[in-house]
Amino acid sequence: MKKPRDIGKEGATFWAGGAFAEKVSHEDLEEKMKTFHKKHDEDMNFNCKNCDKPISVHNKDWHAGMCDKCFNKEFFPNNQKQKVQR
Repeated sequence: MKKPRDIGKEGATFWAGGAFAEKVSHEDLEEKMKTFHKKHDEDMNFNCKNCDKPISVHNKDWHAGMCDKCFNKEFFPNNQKQKVQR
């Protein structure tokens, strides 16, 4: 297996600091998989649990019920700082 430093620029972002993982049952996973490939602007029938901004069913199921901004701020704060500096 390649080490993060050997993966190159594109792969390095995958190994950047921060992580998000959720424990789900087999039944919950089957249900969530129905929304895995949905876009971030499809089925905007939910609200971010932090800022109340409308979110997609994908974000509800795969981003801990948060909009992308709140999700990234909570789980990938180092990446947010890098984006601001560019």
